[in-house]
Amino acid sequence: MDAPPPTKPPRGVKYGKDESAGCGFLVNVIKSLGFSETTEERQKEKLKIEQEFKRSDLRLNELVSRHDQQLTIVLPLFSQVSTEVTASRERIHAVKENLGACKRLLQCRRDELKKMWTDAVQHKYVLEMLEQIQELRKVPQRVVSYTAKRQYLHASKALTDALATLNGPLQAVEGLSDLRADLQTRRQQLYQRLHEELVTQVYTNSANEAFSSFQRTNSSRLNSSFTRGIGARRSTDRIEANARVRKALAEMAQCFDIEKAEIIEDADLIYPELSMSYFVAIIVESFGMLHKVPDSLETLRVQIQTELLNVVRHTTHQLSLSAATGESNPLLMLLEIIFKQFKAIAKTHTLLLKNYLSVGQKYSVVGPQPYDLTDFWAQAQSVLQLLLTDYLDIQNAASDESAQTGFTEPTSNINSFFLRRKVPSTKRSMFKFDKSSHVGSSTGGSNEPFKEHRRNASDASVDDNLSAQLGGSGKGSTSGLFPHEKKQREKLMICTPDQNIITKVYLPLMGYIKEIENFMKCKPGQPCSLHDFVDNYIKDSFLSKGHNRNLQLTIEALSKNQDAWRTIISPEEMKALNLSRPLLQSTVMVERRLMETKSLIHDLPCYSEDLLKMVCALLKAYREICQGAYRGIVQPDSEDKRIYSVAWLKDEDISRFLKTLPNWTDLKTSSQRSRNNRRLQRGSFEPSEEESPLQVQQRNIREAEMLTSNLGEGGITQQEILVEISVLKELAILQESMEWFSCRVSEFANDLRRPMVNGLNSVSAECSADIAVKDGTIKVMTNLALEFDELANTCLLVLHLEVRVQCFHYLRSKSSVRTNSYVGSKDDILEPDRQVQVLTKRLSEMDEAFSATLHPRKTRYIFEGLAHLASRILIQASNYLEHIDQITVQRMCRNSIALQQTLSNITASREVALDQAKNFYELLCMEPDEILNALLERGTQFSEMQLLNALHLSCKACSITDANLLASYQQKLSDILGAKPSKGVVV
Repeated sequence: MDAPPPTKPPRGVKYGKDESAGCGFLVNVIKSLGFSETTEERQKEKLKIEQEFKRSDLRLNELVSRHDQQLTIVLPLFSQVSTEVTASRERIHAVKENLGACKRLLQCRRDELKKMWTDAVQHKYVLEMLEQIQELRKVPQRVVSYTAKRQYLHASKALTDALATLNGPLQAVEGLSDLRADLQTRRQQLYQRLHEELVTQVYTNSANEAFSSFQRTNSSRLNSSFTRGIGARRSTDRIEANARVRKALAEMAQCFDIEKAEIIEDADLIYPELSMSYFVAIIVESFGMLHKVPDSLETLRVQIQTELLNVVRHTTHQLSLSAATGESNPLLMLLEIIFKQFKAIAKTHTLLLKNYLSVGQKYSVVGPQPYDLTDFWAQAQSVLQLLLTDYLDIQNAASDESAQTGFTEPTSNINSFFLRRKVPSTKRSMFKFDKSSHVGSSTGGSNEPFKEHRRNASDASVDDNLSAQLGGSGKGSTSGLFPHEKKQREKLMICTPDQNIITKVYLPLMGYIKEIENFMKCKPGQPCSLHDFVDNYIKDSFLSKGHNRNLQLTIEALSKNQDAWRTIISPEEMKALNLSRPLLQSTVMVERRLMETKSLIHDLPCYSEDLLKMVCALLKAYREICQGAYRGIVQPDSEDKRIYSVAWLKDEDISRFLKTLPNWTDLKTSSQRSRNNRRLQRGSFEPSEEESPLQVQQRNIREAEMLTSNLGEGGITQQEILVEISVLKELAILQESMEWFSCRVSEFANDLRRPMVNGLNSVSAECSADIAVKDGTIKVMTNLALEFDELANTCLLVLHLEVRVQCFHYLRSKSSVRTNSYVGSKDDILEPDRQVQVLTKRLSEMDEAFSATLHPRKTRYIFEGLAHLASRILIQASNYLEHIDQITVQRMCRNSIALQQTLSNITASREVALDQAKNFYELLCMEPDEILNALLERGTQFSEMQLLNALHLSCKACSITDANLLASYQQKLSDILGAKPSKGVVV
C-alpha cells in the first residue's frame, strides 16, 4: 500500500520515428516488408519481428508482475468512477429535459412581451413628438421675443433647431405644414432684420460715429445739436457691460458656447466700437446658423453703392441744416466728412469680412468667396463720381453740348456723359434687358451684366440689379435707374452746381484719391477709376471746353473787335487794380485770363504744363495783335505813308543812341524799381544817380545835334507827323498797357520758378512728377514779357521822337516858306509867329494827353531836352533869313519866350536853353564891332558857324559890303574863338 499510485500516461503523445517506439517500429516493419523484393528478406524480417515480440512480451510480463499491487488498487477505483460518471449523465439528461420544457414555455410568452414592448416604445415616441410639437408652437413667440431684445443668436438657433426638427423627424407630419411655412417665413424675416441691423451697424453707425468725431474736432464750424448723444458717463454698469462684451467676443473667437455670449440688455452702455464689433460678430454668426452666409455676402456686395449713396444723402442733409452752409466752400467740408465716413465704413467692412471668414470655416460654407476692400473702394469711387457729377454740373454741360450739336440722348442717367458713345443700331434686339445693370450695350454675353455693373456702378440701383437677377423685368431703359435717389440728390445740394468747383476741391480730392489707391494697392501707372474720372473731366471738359475755350474766345474777340484798342478801363477798375493811369480794356482782359491761369496752376498743379501751353499761345496771339495795333496806330492809312518819328526809330543808330542816354537808363531803372515795389505813384521818380545840370545840358545838346544832323534838307511835311492828339493818346495808352502787361507776365514767369506749395504733399506721385514747370516754358514766357516790354519801349520812344519831329515841322518850314516864315505883318507884331502858336498849343495838348495817360516820369522823359532842340532850331532859322531888322528880332524873341513859357509849364522848370536863342537874336541887333566886344566880355555861347552867320546878318543890316572888312571881322572872330574859351554851353 506504500507504493505510489499509478500515473496516467499523458495524452496526445506522438511517437517518434525511432525503432524502439511501438508505432514507429510497426511503421518501419511495414515499410521493410513493402520494399523487400525476395522472400528471404521477408523471412529475415519476420524472424527479427518475432524476436522483438518475444522480447516485448517478456518485458510486459515483468512489468505486470512488478506492478501487480498497483493494478489491484486501480481497478476498483476505475469501477467506482465509471459508476459516478453514469449517474452524472443521467442527471444532466434530466436537466436538459427541464430546460427544454422552460424553453417551450418562454417561447409561448415572447410574442406577447414583444407586442407590449413595441407599444411602450411607440407611446414614448409619441410623447416626445407631442413635446417637440408643443415646443415648436412656442418658437414663433420666442423668436419675436428674442428679436425684440436683439438676442439674434437665440432667435437664430431657435428657428434653425425648429426647422431642423420639422424637416427631420417631423417631416412626414402633414399637420405641421402651416407651422413649417410660418417658420420659413419668420426665418426669412429674421434674415432681413439681421441684414438691416448689419447695414445699420456697418454704414449708419460707422458714418454717424465719423460725423460725430468730425463735429467734435470742428465744433466751432458745425452746430453741436447734431452731435451724437452717447453719454460720457463712466458708471459701474457701463464698465461691467463693456467687460462682459469683451469676454463674449473672446469666447466667440474661441468657439465656446455662443448662446452664452448674448448678455447685452442695454446697448447704450456699450462703447460704439465694442458695440459694433459685438453686433457684427453676433449677426454674422446668426447668418451662419441660418445658412444665409452666401446670400448675405452677395446682398452686401451688391448694396454697397446704394448704402454709400444713402450715407452721402444723409450727411448732405445734416450739413444743410447745420452752420456749415455759412462756410466759403461747403462742398470741401462735405467731401472731407464723406471720405472720413467711407474710411470708417471700410474699417467696419474689414471687421465684417474677418467674421465672415471665421464663420465660413466654422460652418463649412460652400459658395461665393467674400468680397474684399477693393470691391468696396471701387463702389465708393463710383459714389464719389456721382457726387462730383452733380456738383460739377456735368449733366447740364452734356445736355448743352448735345443741344448744340443736335444729338439727342437720354439725360436721366448722369453717368451717360462719361460713357463711350456708340452708334445706335437700326436692328431690333430679340431680347430686352430692361433692368440689367448695363443698359444700352450692344455686345457682351449672358455673364456680362454683373461685370458691367462693377465697372459702371453708378448706372443702376441695387434694387434693380436684384430684381433683374430674380427674373424681374421693367419698362424702358436708363430712365428707370435711380428715380427716387436722383430726385432727392437734386433737392439735397449743399451748394450751387458749378464747373469751377473742381479748382477748390482738386487738391484735397487728390489726397483722398492717393489714399484710395494705397488702399487698393494700385500699381504705378495704373490709377484708380476716380483718378481717371477727375483727370478726364479736367482735360476734356473743364480745360478744353472751359478755360481753354475762354482763352480762344478772348483771342478771337480781340482780333475781330476794332475798338478794342480804344476802349480803356473805368475808374473803378483802375482803383481795383491800384493804377494811376488808364489801361486798355483788352490788356486787362488778357491779364485777367493770365491771372485765372495762374490761379488754376495754383489749384490744379498737375496740369500746369497744359495750362502754360495755352497761356503761351494766348500771349503769342496777343503779341501779334498788339504789334498789329501799333502798326495800325502809327501807320493807319497805307504802307506808303511815312511817319518821320517811326522811321527815325527804325534807324538802329538813332535807337541805340537814345537807349544809351542817361535819361533813358534812369527811366528804365526807376521803372524796374517800381515793378519790384509793385507801386505806380505820381511823382515818385528819383534817378538812380543824380545828374548835374551841366551833364543834363550836354546830354540834351547831344540829342539835339544828333536829331538835327539826321533831319536832312527836305524838312518834315504835315503827312509825316501824327496830327491827331487822339492817336498820340492811343499810343501812350498802348505804351502804358504794354509795360504794365509785360510786368505782369514777367511776375507770372518768375512765380513759376518758385516751388509750388499748395497742398502738393497730398497729391499722387505721378502728379508730383509733372508739377515742376519746364525751363523751356518759363523761358518762352520770359521772352514774351521782354517782347511786350520792347513794344512798350518802342511806343515811348516814338512819342519821344514825335514831339521833336513836330518841333521840326512847326519851327523849321520848307524852303518855300523859309524866307518869310518868321516875318509877319505889322498887325500881329506883338504876337509870336503863327507856327509857334500852333506848336505851343500842340505841346500843351500833348502834355495834357500824356499827363492823363502816362506816368509822370515818362512824360518828363518825353519833354525833357525839348527846349535845347527848340533853341537850336530857332537859332538855325537865322540861316534862312535874307535880312535882319528890329521887328524880326523881336518876333524871334517872342517865339523863344512863348516856347519857354509853354515848356516851363510842362516841365515845371525854367528852360534856360531858350534864353540862348533869345540872346542870339539880341546879338543880331548889334553892329559887328559890338558883337565882337560882347564876345570878348561875356565869352562865347554859340558855335563858330552861328557867330559867322550873326556877323553876316549884322553886316547886312549895317549895309557893309566891303569884302576886306568882312574878312577882317571873320578873322577877329576866329582870333577871339581861338584865344578865349567859350563860356556856357554852345547850342
